[in-house]
Amino acid sequence: MIHAAAEEGHPAPYRHAIKETVTAVIIAFVMAFVFRGFVVEAFLIPTGSMAPTLRGAHMQFRSPQTGYEWAVSPRDMRDDGISPQPVQAAQYYDPADPTVPLGSFPPIDVRDPMSGWPMHEVNVPTHWGDRIFVMKYLYSVFDPGRFDVVVFKNPRDPGVNYIKRLLGQPGEMLAIIDGDVFVRTPTAGDASEPNPWKLPGWSICRKPERAQRAMWQLLFDSQWEPLTPTMGLETWFKPPWVPVGVGESGGDWKVEGRTEYEYKGQGPTQLQWDTARRPIDDTYAYNDNGSAAFHVFPVSDLRMSLAIRPRTAGQKVSAVVTARGHEFRARLGDGAPVIESRRPTQDGRGWEPWVQVAHGARPVNMEAGKVTTLDFWHVDQSLQLWDGDELLCRYDYDWTPAERVKFAMNMTLDEAARGSETMTVAENYTRPKARFEFEGGAFSLYQVALSRDVHYQADTYRVGDATEPHSRARQPALATHPSSTLTLGPYQYFTCGDNSPQSLDGRLWDKPHPWVAKLDPTTGVVNRDLLIGKAFFVYFPAPIKQGRMPVPDVGHMRWIW
Repeated sequence: MIHAAAEEGHPAPYRHAIKETVTAVIIAFVMAFVFRGFVVEAFLIPTGSMAPTLRGAHMQFRSPQTGYEWAVSPRDMRDDGISPQPVQAAQYYDPADPTVPLGSFPPIDVRDPMSGWPMHEVNVPTHWGDRIFVMKYLYSVFDPGRFDVVVFKNPRDPGVNYIKRLLGQPGEMLAIIDGDVFVRTPTAGDASEPNPWKLPGWSICRKPERAQRAMWQLLFDSQWEPLTPTMGLETWFKPPWVPVGVGESGGDWKVEGRTEYEYKGQGPTQLQWDTARRPIDDTYAYNDNGSAAFHVFPVSDLRMSLAIRPRTAGQKVSAVVTARGHEFRARLGDGAPVIESRRPTQDGRGWEPWVQVAHGARPVNMEAGKVTTLDFWHVDQSLQLWDGDELLCRYDYDWTPAERVKFAMNMTLDEAARGSETMTVAENYTRPKARFEFEGGAFSLYQVALSRDVHYQADTYRVGDATEPHSRARQPALATHPSSTLTLGPYQYFTCGDNSPQSLDGRLWDKPHPWVAKLDPTTGVVNRDLLIGKAFFVYFPAPIKQGRMPVPDVGHMRWIW
């Protein structure tokens, strides 16, 4: 039949199939290259400047006490000083006699971020960074948004791609104050004011909900209670949540050695964060590799959450944040949810009465035996009370830079502006506190947690080294001091890393590369023409190993916000 069909002038079926297949493959390759070049491209995260939002090369640990998993940046580098060793804290032995050591790196000493349990590890494999998809050249169609995670050519070395979070947009005057971003629209008379933070029109930049949820940094959650908090006669772990008030010494509270906290008393009581043992600051477990010391600042943008199951009806619960000389409280349990605030008395010895600033549209009454959640955010000068994904009520307060400095540092703007390092000293900032208040009898608590926001640190330009000293060494870093206030041009953007202590970003860059300087000579900014695209998905998280076979860590595939 095949020969007959050929003799009648019809092409052989198999030749027709081969031609179509080859054509389809060629088209597929062309489309793939076009798609990669103009729509979506894959990138590998090399470093930890965006950690833990995005992980570069890192070590992975799991605590034997709590089961908590976390990543830490690699410590041991190859001779180039940039590439990490494939095995950290490697131990080398004679192949002929495994008992004879040939050399070794010191052990890796880390602590479980939840419990503080010390771990001393050797032969820790290096995991390579997250692999992400980047939507390319969208910015030729529409502008990038504030708090987008963007990929761009490094202005200092345009052969290298950087990934950071976009904070400043074209045409803005920008300042980083106490870890948050403030912007205003420049005017013609601005040059006459020596301290730009005194100018009118400043407003704080508030993150979208999805970005904020991605940027919370967990300090502790009661579900990560260690298995054996007591060893022998010594109790090595105590929860950072401490009962105070009624029942403190009478045994009404049961907190230690359990994930479910219980209160059996009847009077009002409190659960307070122990700031003496666990300061609320911007320490990152990701940076805990012992190779370098980082600045640590107090962080007052906090998230308090718990789940409560009352034994009887009529229970009331409040979350209270003490920050920047004020107290902010969210209350549940007596009708509509309420947000309140109060300030100190004139003599500074007490507090003025609570003032209600917001209330919810529907009542939230806690029923006996039923679990109710409380999720209170104090972030970006905003107070928000959530029930899961539902916003119950919200209040935004709009302090000026002068007010923010006054309440955060107990200084005037002129005092804060004196000297290049005043705003880089952590001791100059007030320390936050957090507590829960309860009324109405006995109850149980679950997942009692405290998180803090990403805090963009004030800094000074680094000295550099003998081969490449910084041209602005020891001057205030860009946008972090009144004298270094940033004004962005029509095609300029400002970016920073989520891991602020370990991020070499727009705050600290030196002059751009000569090739980039021809396009834009401004230090610390990213010109629009250097933008590659927006990161939107982690498609291949750092792989895990099953024997010798690397297996994709599918559980950590995620959207990027």
